[in-house]
Amino acid sequence: MSFRFFRFFRRSRKTASASIRSKQPTEEITSKNSTNSSEASAYRYEGNRRYHNRDDVAYILPNDEEENDRVHQQHWMMRVAFGGNFDSPIEEALAQGIEVLDSGCGPATWTLEMSEQYPNSNFHGTDISPRFPEAIKPSNCQFHLHNIIDPAPFPDNTFGYVHQRLLVLGLLATDWVKVIDDLLRVLKPGGWLELLEVSFPQLMNAGPKCTLLMHSVAKYAREKGLNPDIPHEMEDLMRKAGCVNLVFREVPIPIGHGGKLGDLLWDDFWDVFNTMHAIIVRYYPEMADQEYYTKFLSETKQECKEHGTYIRWYRCHGQKPETA
Repeated sequence: MSFRFFRFFRRSRKTASASIRSKQPTEEITSKNSTNSSEASAYRYEGNRRYHNRDDVAYILPNDEEENDRVHQQHWMMRVAFGGNFDSPIEEALAQGIEVLDSGCGPATWTLEMSEQYPNSNFHGTDISPRFPEAIKPSNCQFHLHNIIDPAPFPDNTFGYVHQRLLVLGLLATDWVKVIDDLLRVLKPGGWLELLEVSFPQLMNAGPKCTLLMHSVAKYAREKGLNPDIPHEMEDLMRKAGCVNLVFREVPIPIGHGGKLGDLLWDDFWDVFNTMHAIIVRYYPEMADQEYYTKFLSETKQECKEHGTYIRWYRCHGQKPETA
């Protein structure tokens, strides 16, 4: 059984990790300044949800098992919508064997699935929290506790491919340049960097309820120093960092209509906005009543069906020059 089973149902990281087959250990990349994943992190709790409570972490979503479940299902949705786990022209290299970094890997759904699909390549995931499996995992898959606003714990020119996604609500606007610069540092000349992000402010065919919710998140993000417009800027940031052969792709995903894909995005939307209830109440106090808010969300789904609403998702990949 593999992580492809997430297409049928959602489950916790503990259960999912146990399904990953064990392999014989292989040689690991020597890392510098890596942190043992058993070290405790500081958390805060709101209701029954767990969040980071660190001054050096901008991420505003939870980091608990319920959030892991959401991210697992979200992974399958994105893979279907984009037609695969990556756009970079690296299929042959992955099959032959390269070093791969998944920056900000979260519960590592992408990392684990890719490590099974390409057993000759070695995969390294980094994240601020130990949300990834630490014991039962493929032997070509290693994880490191690391805050990506700090220099990555790897030597220069280590990886043939670097992947990072969905940090629009996790990185301060002022951090993006240095993060991308550091990802290029650890990328080998000729290697590929790929980013994937979602746009909150810019929707397709949105009605007033969906617009209210998405614009509230974007407003809150800006107040926290985040940049909700980063999906539209990442191509330019990668170019300024030195990437060449850039390809930028937009994929609109239907929300609450259009079949299974739209249902999955609605599930994701529902989970996110239930989590962000307190944020919406900041701007619309009448939403404080839970029954009222739940009804509003349900009406939002119907509105999205009637309007044919889509949320825009973006992938951008580029190459580190061979002469770098």
